[in-house]
Amino acid sequence: MIRQVMIPAKDLSVIVVSHGHEHLLPACLGSLDGALEGLSAEILLVDNLPRGRMAPVLAGLTAPVHLLENARPRGFASNVNLAASVATGEHLLILNPDTEHRAGQLGDAVRFLATRPEIGMLGCTLLNLDLTPQQSFRRFPNVPFMLAKALGAASWPWQPAFFRRGLMSDVRSETPHPVDWVFGAAMLLRRSVFNDVSGMDEGFRLYYEDVDLAWRLRRVGLETWFFPDLCFLHAHQQTSTRHPFGQEWRWHVRSGLRFLWKTGGGAPLPSRRPRSAHR
Repeated sequence: MIRQVMIPAKDLSVIVVSHGHEHLLPACLGSLDGALEGLSAEILLVDNLPRGRMAPVLAGLTAPVHLLENARPRGFASNVNLAASVATGEHLLILNPDTEHRAGQLGDAVRFLATRPEIGMLGCTLLNLDLTPQQSFRRFPNVPFMLAKALGAASWPWQPAFFRRGLMSDVRSETPHPVDWVFGAAMLLRRSVFNDVSGMDEGFRLYYEDVDLAWRLRRVGLETWFFPDLCFLHAHQQTSTRHPFGQEWRWHVRSGLRFLWKTGGGAPLPSRRPRSAHR
C-alpha cells in the first residue's frame, strides 16, 4: 500500500513575470528576504523571453524559486494565470520585476487580508525612484476620464474635477482603506479568491488586467484595499506613454477599450458600505 504524503501549503507564492527584465530581477528578488520573514514562501518566476540568462539571477536567493520558461511569449494575464496554476501558497503576491521591497512585512499584510473576508485584494505603497509616492490606487475609469487621460490631462496645469476625483490624488492616509483598484505592480490576494473569479482575463494582452480584476472582485462582493505599511520602490516604466503609437501604446488603447466594453462604459458598480480598518 502506497502512503500518500501531504505537502503542507505555503503561506505565500510570489509571482514575477520577466519579459527581458533579467537586469532588474536580482534587486527585485533579492529585496524580498526581509519582507518574507516569518512566512513560508515560494517564488514563481515566469521567463517570457527565455535567453538562458537566469542562472545568475537565481543564485543566492533564500526563498525557493520555480522557473517557468515559455516556448513563445504570452500576455501578462496569461503568464500570471500560468504561475497561479502551479502555486502552492494560500496567498498570491503578483509583483512587477521593476520593484524593490523597501519597508513593511508581507506577513502583516497576509494577516490583515486573512482576517477580513470582505477584502478580495490588497495594494501597497509604491515609491518613485526619487522616493516620492506614486498614486498607486484610483477609482474605476469611465469614458470621460479615459478621454481626458488620452488628451494628456495628467500634465495639464488645471485638471477637471472629475479627472482629479478619478485619480484620487487628494486621498492620503496612513491607515488601510478601501479603494476601487490598485496598481498591478504589487497585488496581494488569497489564491482561493483568485481561482474563484477565474484568475486574470487573458483577453488583456497588457494593461488594465489589474483594473479588470478589481472590478470583477467588486462584482462578487469583494473589496480592494490600500495597505500603506507595505512599501515597494517602483521604477514605473510607462513605455506606452513614452512611445505613442508603438506596440505597447496600441495594447494600452486596446485594453482600455476592452475594459469599457466589458463594463458598459465604466458604469458605476453598487457602492460599498463604509468600513473601518480597525474594528
